[in-house]
Amino acid sequence: NYTLVLDNLMVSEMELGTFGSILKYAIEIENEVIEFYRKASTTLNDKKTVELFNELANRGEKRIKTLERVRRENTTEMILEPIKDFDSNDYSVNTEIPEDVDDKIIQEVARSIESKLELFYNTASQKIDFLSEAAYAFELLAEKNTEAKKHLS
Repeated sequence: NYTLVLDNLMVSEMELGTFGSILKYAIEIENEVIEFYRKASTTLNDKKTVELFNELANRGEKRIKTLERVRRENTTEMILEPIKDFDSNDYSVNTEIPEDVDDKIIQEVARSIESKLELFYNTASQKIDFLSEAAYAFELLAEKNTEAKKHLS
């Protein structure tokens, strides 16, 4: 039996008080998650799960491109509107893979990551609703996390 610690984040903890800081955090966490999926796929036994993890890593790379595009398109708005009560500590995930674990444990870790990302992107979309296109992009990212959780079940 393994106890999963889900509040251990490799990316820097930060107050997400501006649109720019939200984007920076999102890109950092996506990079961490990509690394998790790449590393985890080398330890899995089930071929279908390996394929899914590779797809999720590739998805992460596309998401980073989306986030970078959103940042480019909304550069002028990044400093205008302060955001309150939004802290990265609430969305931290554990991307560490315990040694000697089976596929089910790794899938459980992946589901918890997808849940936290879903919550982060949903909350972020509400916090940045003054930027409708960016908020919509975040909503779409959250939907992809919901889909990934279903595939991981």
